[in-house]
Amino acid sequence: MCNFAFKYLNDSSVAEDAVQDVFVKIWVKREGVDLSKNIKSFLFQSVKNRAIEVIRKNKLDTNYRSDNLRKLEGITDMDDEADRFLMMERIYASIRQLPPKCQKVFTLSKVNGLTYNEIAEELEISVKTVENQIGRSLRILREKLSI
Repeated sequence: MCNFAFKYLNDSSVAEDAVQDVFVKIWVKREGVDLSKNIKSFLFQSVKNRAIEVIRKNKLDTNYRSDNLRKLEGITDMDDEADRFLMMERIYASIRQLPPKCQKVFTLSKVNGLTYNEIAEELEISVKTVENQIGRSLRILREKLSI
């Protein structure tokens, strides 16, 4: 499994962590996981999905760091930067005030970059429910931030 994950991640320690995450998740959800069918394909697909999540998260982290670096290099007016910081704090505070399900789905989608299908699979809900929760979150955030 680690060798399979390494093909995606190109880092043995990250690959080992990804495989361990899969096994831990299976253990935690062991009562709801049906392993009577094809366990081999289930494990490989789970490791592949986890590797893709890691890649996506690393890409988001890298983009976030490079965006912040560009912003720091381009700061000319501290008042503008303070205003941006205050606005971001307001946005994060509004996200924290969302109902728990909306907050979880919104964070997985907009912060972690997961697709609606991945969110539905992870939270064991339908894709339509994910769409509804995102729509509800955006409506609530628009109301809170339009003041």
